[in-house]
Amino acid sequence: MKSGGEFSAHDLHEPTSDLEKYAQEVMATMIKDGVPPTPSNFDAYFDKLLETRPPAFRKKILKLLELEDGGDDEYQGIMEQQLKEAFGSVKKLLGHINTLYKNLRHLESVIEKRSFEANTITNNHDLGNVLEAMKQDLHTMLSIVKKDASELKETFNETAKMVKEVQEHTIYDDRFGVFKKNYLLRKMEREEKLIQEFKHESTLMLVRASDDVMRRLKTPKIKQLVLRTVARLLLKTSRRSDIVAHYDGTIFAILMRHTALNNAEMAAERLKDLVSNTNFFVGDEEILLDVEIGIARIDVSRTTEQTVVCALKALDIAKEEEEVCGVCPQDIEI
Repeated sequence: MKSGGEFSAHDLHEPTSDLEKYAQEVMATMIKDGVPPTPSNFDAYFDKLLETRPPAFRKKILKLLELEDGGDDEYQGIMEQQLKEAFGSVKKLLGHINTLYKNLRHLESVIEKRSFEANTITNNHDLGNVLEAMKQDLHTMLSIVKKDASELKETFNETAKMVKEVQEHTIYDDRFGVFKKNYLLRKMEREEKLIQEFKHESTLMLVRASDDVMRRLKTPKIKQLVLRTVARLLLKTSRRSDIVAHYDGTIFAILMRHTALNNAEMAAERLKDLVSNTNFFVGDEEILLDVEIGIARIDVSRTTEQTVVCALKALDIAKEEEEVCGVCPQDIEI
């Protein structure tokens, strides 16, 4: 170590994989060129230098990157296809509405025409003929309108179903400004594959708004505002690489990538301190925000669902034992 707390290249551990070696080469080149080592600059140099490497090496590195990014392009393609089908259905729905509108306008014109004819007739025989003609016109138009209405209803139901499917597959929860549960679980499954490949540690943190606090809130609108406050605090304390999501009800989650269990516990303490200093007023009553925190390792020997269940148990432990943070019992044994 150099004086003043600076580190030399010799202080770093020796790289153990081709990816680590290449990453060090990229960083060394950036320093040599006098380029600030920001994430965006690193990405640019990473791609730039990769073009100069042998095809076999490029293929290997790209395969590793595909593992990390894998699924997003496919997922995006599915979403785009669903949106395309939904837009097509909406267009069809608007076409039915337009047709129905035109036929109703035509029906209005027919009634006006027959009414005008009836007003100009003086004998009952001719009036009877006009009324009979009007009856036939109304019967014909009614059949057309019923058919239009039936097609409109069918298309509306199809469109509503498609829109619901698109909503279910969206990854962002605009109520809280964080990701949805489906995105979190997908990222957890991908993280398990990365851990198998690179042997690093990652942690799942669950954060639940205190039941005692939520019971004191009288309206759904106020509860929504409080939960959104919790989400904002999580975003404030999380890193760029973390995935913050709404899990269910009053529970939020953070997938803390490249974070060991002990570091996650320290992050939980910082979050708890931040939350304890957050208050809000409901009328004249001051309410202090409080949360329970539970953490579990992303363990490749467990399924994603088992890891979540483990973190939920940790939440209950934190509440029962009044701890800053509960830890999955299985992970304590490890």
